[in-house]
Amino acid sequence: MTQNTQIERHQLGQLIGANKRDHYYELHYSTGEVARLYILAEGIFRYFLDPAKNFDENHSSFVDLAQFDNSYFEKSKPKATSDSLIIQSGNYQLIFQQKPAVMNIFDETLHRNRVMQLSPLELDQNQTTEILKQHKNEFYFGGGMQNGYFSHKGKVIEIKRDKITGKGGVLSQIPFFWANSGFGELRNTESTGSYDFGKTEADATILKHNTNVFDTFYLLGNSPKDILAKYYTLTGKPLMPPKYALGLGHIGNFLTTLWQPGEAKERNATVFEDGNYYTRTDNPEDSNGKASLNGEEEYQFSARAMVDRYEKQHFKLSWIVPNYEIQDVNPEAMASFSDYASSRDVNAGVWSGDETPKTAPDTPFIQTTSSNPKTLKDDAIILRDNLKRKRPLIFSNTGIAGSQSRTILAFGDIGGNWENIPTQVAGFLGSSLSGQPLIGSAVDGTAGGGNAQISIRDFEWKAFTPLLFNLDDQGKFSKTPFTYNSKMTQINRAYLKLREQLRTYMYTLIYCAQVGEPIMRPLFLEFPHEQINYTPQVGHEFMLGPNLLISPIVNGREDGNGNSRKDNLYLPNHRTMWVDLFDGKKYLGGRVYNKQSYPSWHLPVFVRGGSIFDLGERNYVLYPQGHSKMVTYDDNGYNDYSRNHVSTQISSDLEASKLTITIDPTQGDFSTFQTENTTNLNIMCDGYPDGLTVKINDQVINMQEYGTVDTFAHAKEGFFFNTNYSWMPEFDQYQEKKQTALQIKLAKRDITDSKIEITIRNFRYGNETLVHAITDSLLRSPKQPTVDPDKISSHSLTVVWPQLTDKVQIEVNGILHDGIDGSSFTFHELVPNTRYTLRLRYVAGNKVSEWSEPFGAITKPDPMNYAINNIKVTSNLTSQKDHPLEYLTDLKLASEWETVNGVSEDEPLELNFKFNQLEHLSRMVWVPRKIDHQGDPVEVSVETSTDGINFKPYGDRLTWKSDSKNKVVGLRDVSAKAIRLKVYKSSGPFVASKEVIFFREKKD
Repeated sequence: MTQNTQIERHQLGQLIGANKRDHYYELHYSTGEVARLYILAEGIFRYFLDPAKNFDENHSSFVDLAQFDNSYFEKSKPKATSDSLIIQSGNYQLIFQQKPAVMNIFDETLHRNRVMQLSPLELDQNQTTEILKQHKNEFYFGGGMQNGYFSHKGKVIEIKRDKITGKGGVLSQIPFFWANSGFGELRNTESTGSYDFGKTEADATILKHNTNVFDTFYLLGNSPKDILAKYYTLTGKPLMPPKYALGLGHIGNFLTTLWQPGEAKERNATVFEDGNYYTRTDNPEDSNGKASLNGEEEYQFSARAMVDRYEKQHFKLSWIVPNYEIQDVNPEAMASFSDYASSRDVNAGVWSGDETPKTAPDTPFIQTTSSNPKTLKDDAIILRDNLKRKRPLIFSNTGIAGSQSRTILAFGDIGGNWENIPTQVAGFLGSSLSGQPLIGSAVDGTAGGGNAQISIRDFEWKAFTPLLFNLDDQGKFSKTPFTYNSKMTQINRAYLKLREQLRTYMYTLIYCAQVGEPIMRPLFLEFPHEQINYTPQVGHEFMLGPNLLISPIVNGREDGNGNSRKDNLYLPNHRTMWVDLFDGKKYLGGRVYNKQSYPSWHLPVFVRGGSIFDLGERNYVLYPQGHSKMVTYDDNGYNDYSRNHVSTQISSDLEASKLTITIDPTQGDFSTFQTENTTNLNIMCDGYPDGLTVKINDQVINMQEYGTVDTFAHAKEGFFFNTNYSWMPEFDQYQEKKQTALQIKLAKRDITDSKIEITIRNFRYGNETLVHAITDSLLRSPKQPTVDPDKISSHSLTVVWPQLTDKVQIEVNGILHDGIDGSSFTFHELVPNTRYTLRLRYVAGNKVSEWSEPFGAITKPDPMNYAINNIKVTSNLTSQKDHPLEYLTDLKLASEWETVNGVSEDEPLELNFKFNQLEHLSRMVWVPRKIDHQGDPVEVSVETSTDGINFKPYGDRLTWKSDSKNKVVGLRDVSAKAIRLKVYKSSGPFVASKEVIFFREKKD
C-alpha cells in the first residue's frame, strides 16, 4: 500500500509516531511517509517530507543551512497529548494533530494561531498541495515580480518565469510569500507552482508546486521587516551595490547597430554631430554608418561618442554597457573603451548573456541573463578578483530566491505605452516585498517608443527608484534622455540633478534594505492601520523610504491647458500633512484627491510631514511635524561596509509652537571619513520664528542673524530667514513662488564629538493644513445625489448632484474624495462587480454641509469573466522562439505571438482554436500588437466546427485595417468546439498578435 500511495494522489495519513533525533524531529504517517521538522532559529521552522526518504539537501540551491547551529532545536520541548504532538519552541507551539494530520503554529504571546492548515497535505507523483486557513483581513504578498500586482488576496499567482515583461508576466520565480498576519512561507524548491490566495475558496490559501517533495520553511515575525529579515537569513542579504550604480546608466549595442540617412520629419530620426539625421536599419545595403566601441567605423556612431554626448548634454553618466546582446567582443577594443570611459568617470561593464564572460582586468560590473547560482557565483568571483576591495555588481533580467544577494534585477519592457507605468510600479513593489529590493526597468522600454510625454513621465518617476537607466538600439526609437526637444531634455536633466541630491537618502535606504526594510514601499508599510493601503487601489503609488510618496502620471488624460490630469491620488493618514515637493503646497492626508493638474515638469511627489533629508555633506532639509527622526548612512564603497561605515541620527520634535532639533555625534568610521565638517540646516516654516537657541555639547553658541542671501552665503556661522528658498534650483525656472525656510549654518567641528541641540520658539508650519473642516448648519445637505445608471461600467461609475456650491466631497466606501467640482464626476479604476456605497456633501471654503443619505451602485462584471481560457491552439506556421504560440491565448495582453514566415493566398496561416467543450459564443477579438503594425492580418476568414474535426465557413472573407484597434468578429448564436482562422495577407513579412480572445455568451 505504501508504494501505491507514492503514485496515486492522496492526503497525508494519520500521524502515528514521532522521534527526536540528533538534529530534527522525525514524524511518521499511516500512509508511509516520513517527515522531518527542524527548529532552526526563533520563528524559523522547516518541515521536510520526501516520499523517497532520501532527504537530499541539494535538491535546491538557494538556502544556506550551514549558518544554523543546534541550539534552538535542543531547547525545544515535545509533549504528546491524546490527539496531538506539541513541540514548544520559545513562545511558539507547533501542534501536529494525529487525525487529520494537520499542523498549526500557535503564538502564546498573541494567543492565536499564526499558521493553520485546513486539511492534510495532498501528495502525488508530480505535485504537492498545502491548504491554509485564510482570514478576512489577511493580505498576501510575495511570489517574485508579478508584473502589475503587489497584493494578491483573491488572486492566483504563478511561481514561474515566463519572460513576459508586461502585465501578468512573471520575471522572477520566488517561492516565498507572507501575510500581514505575521507569517511567511518559503518553499525550498526550484519547481514551478501556483498560489491561490482565496480566488477558488475565500477562506483558503491553496499552495501547489510541481514536485513530490514538500520542503518548506515557516517564517514568523511581528512585522514585514521581521519576516523579510528571516527570509534574508535563509537566502542571503540583498546586494550592497557600489555608489555609481545609483547614477544614470546607458545600455546599448555599439557593435552591430547600423544607421541609414533619415529626415528630420521622421519620428524615429536622430540628429548626429555632423548635423545630419539618421535612423536605425537592419538592412546592410541601406546603411551608411555602423556602430563601434572606439570609432573604428565612424566616431559619431561609437560608444565613445555616446559618452561624449552625455557630457555635452550635461547629463552625468555613471555606467554604460556597450555590447548588449552581443557576446563576441574584441577584448582589446573593449579594454580601450573601458579606459576611455573611466577617464570620463564612467564605469564600463560587459553583457555576458547566460555565460560567465571573459572580462578585462578592470571590468567593474557584468550584465547577465542568468539566475543560475553557479554562474552568478563565478561572475562574482571574477569581479572580486578584478576589483579587490571594491564591490562587485551584477545586473540580471531575471531571478530566483536568493538572487538578491548577488544581483540587481534590471530589465526592459517593450515600452511606448501608458499601461507600462502602473504595471511596473505595482511590479516593483511586489518584487520589494518578495525580497528583491534592488530593481529597475529601462526608461521608455526597449523596442517601443516615440511618445515624448510617456518617455518623460517614465523618466520622472524612475528617478525615484533604485536604478535609473535606458536601453538603446533595440527598436526604431532612441532612448537617451536628450532624444526629444530642449524642453523635455531640460526636464529630464532637472530630475537627474534631484536624484543626485537625494543620493545620501537613497544610499541610506539601500543599507536599511539589508535588514528587511524595502527601498520602494507600498503605503501599508508606513501606514499599516488603513486597509486601503493593502489593496490594488493604491498600487500605482509608492513610498520611497519613509519620507517621500510618489504617484506617477499613469495615463494621457489632460485638462484644458494641456497639463496632465490626475485623479485617484491618495494621501494616507488624516493626521499627516503632505507637502508637494516642488511647489510647497500642503495637503491633509486620509483622503483621495481628484482633478489635480500637473504640467510636464511636475511629477506628483509629496513629502511626509516630519521628514528629514541629508542632501550630502550634512546639508539637512527638515519638514517639521510631530516627532520624527532619521539615521543617515555612509561608507567608502568597499566590501567591508558592515564594519566600516558611519551613521548619524537627527531628530525633530515639534510640540505646540516649540521645535527641538537634535543631531547626535556621528558614530563609526571608515578610511576616508572626514571628522571635521560643517553643518547646515534648512527648516521649512510658514513664518518668522524667534527665540533661536543653539547648543553644542550643552554649550550655548552665539548665533548672528543675517539679512541677505549674499551675506549669509559668506558667513561661517549664523542664521537667515529666507522667504525665497529652494533646495532644487533646477526647478526654479518652472515656478516664480518659492518656499520659506529658516536656514542655520554651523562652522566646522568634530562631528564625532559634537551633539547639536537647536530650539526654536514661535515656530509655525502647516498649522492651517491640519485643521479639519467645520460643519456649517446653514449649508443644507444634498438631497438628490445619484449614480447615473447609464454610466456604469465594470471599472467606472458617474455621480450627479444638484449644484449648490463650487466644490463637493464624496465618500466612497468610507474613503473621502476631495478636489471635485461641478455637478458630476466619474470615478475610474474601480473593481468590477463590486458594491460602492457613497455619500456627498457640499464644500464652501473650510466649511462643509452634513452628509447626504447613502446611495450607491454595483459596477458591472468584468468582461474578461466571460473569456474562455485553456484554449488549445495549433498553427501551420512556425512561431518565433521568444514569441511562442501559447502566448496567443494566455489571456495576457503583455505577451505577443509572432510567426517566423509570412503568408500568401496560396499558403495562408491556419490557426485552429480548440475549446475543452462545446461553447456558446458571443464574439472573437483579435488584439493587434502596439509596437508597430508589420504583422497585422489584412485579409482573413473564419470557420466553425461543432466537433473539432469538420469545419464550415462562417460568413465571407473579412478585410481588416492595419491599425491599433481591436478586430471583433461577432459570433452570437454560434455554438462551437473549435474555430479556425485563416490569414491570407498581412501588413508585413510575418503575422503577429498580442492576443486572440473568445468570449462565451452571457447568461442571464
